[in-house]
Amino acid sequence: MATFFIPGVDADPTLVEGAYHDMGGVIELEMGRRPSARRILRLWTRRGSMDCITEVGVSDPLRGGTVLAIFDMGPHQPFIVWRQPDSGRPGGVREILGCNAYAVLEFDS
Repeated sequence: MATFFIPGVDADPTLVEGAYHDMGGVIELEMGRRPSARRILRLWTRRGSMDCITEVGVSDPLRGGTVLAIFDMGPHQPFIVWRQPDSGRPGGVREILGCNAYAVLEFDS
């Protein structure tokens, strides 16, 4: 298992937690509710017509760009993938996925 991290953020736990909290705040503004406390490392799900594994720190299998975080909006709510596109667009982009997953692997801390 992996220790919780956000690609591009210094490994200092205070900085990582601050960045994650800020990202959660943006999602709360966009979605109208705060994401769950789960820290997801890897998500195996169907995206469009393709089964794929989306993982923090790895290029997004469908859209490219590094996956920065995967958020769980709660039971029967969508997952959200936050990624930094290859174009380097400031702030990254977010994609709302369905609420079903074949498997979810969380960070160990």
